[in-house]
Amino acid sequence: MKQGDNTRQHIIDVANELFYHQGYSNTSFANIVDKTGLSKGNITYHFKNKKTILEEIVNKRLTDIDDLLHEWNEEIGHPVSRLMRFCEMLVSEQDDIKSYGCPMGTLTGEFSKNEPELYSIALPMFQRFRGWLKQQYRLLDCTPKQADEKALELLSRVQGIAVVTHAFKDKAFLNREIGKLKDFIRYEYGGASC
Repeated sequence: MKQGDNTRQHIIDVANELFYHQGYSNTSFANIVDKTGLSKGNITYHFKNKKTILEEIVNKRLTDIDDLLHEWNEEIGHPVSRLMRFCEMLVSEQDDIKSYGCPMGTLTGEFSKNEPELYSIALPMFQRFRGWLKQQYRLLDCTPKQADEKALELLSRVQGIAVVTHAFKDKAFLNREIGKLKDFIRYEYGGASC
C-alpha cells in the first residue's frame, strides 16, 4: 500500500471511530485533525470535507457488509442458520453495542432527524441487510411480500435489542434477548417454510 493510501485509510479509520463514538454532528473537522495527528491540509488533500469522509466510510462499511453476507452464504448452508447468524452479530459486538449502540443504527438515526442528504448516504447499509434477509426468507418459500415483511421484522427486533442494550448498558439483556430471538427463529422456521 502506498503512503498516500495509508494516510487516506488512517483518516477513514479515525473518522469512523469518532463518528461512531460521539456522532457525526458532534465530530468536528478539528477533532479529526487532532485524532489523526495530521495537518488539516493533509486531510483536505484526501477529502474535501467531512461529508466526503462520511461517504467513504459508508462505502467501506457497505463493502464490509457485502463481504460478510457473501461469507455467510458460502459457509452457512441453511437459511434458518443464516438468520440466526445475523442475530448473533450483536453478541460478537456486545461491548461496543453497550457503550455506543449499533454503528449503523446510530448513524442512520442521527441523520434521519435533520439531515436528509446524509440520511440518503447512510440508509443503504440497512437496505443491504434488508435485501439479504429477504433472500433468506424467500429461500424458506415465503412470498416476496411475506419475505420483505419478515426481513423488516427481524431487522427491527435486532435494532431494538441494540437500542435497549445501549440505553441500559446491559449486556445480559442483549444475550438473553438474542437467545430468545434465535429460539423463535428455530421454532417458526425450523420446518423450513413460511
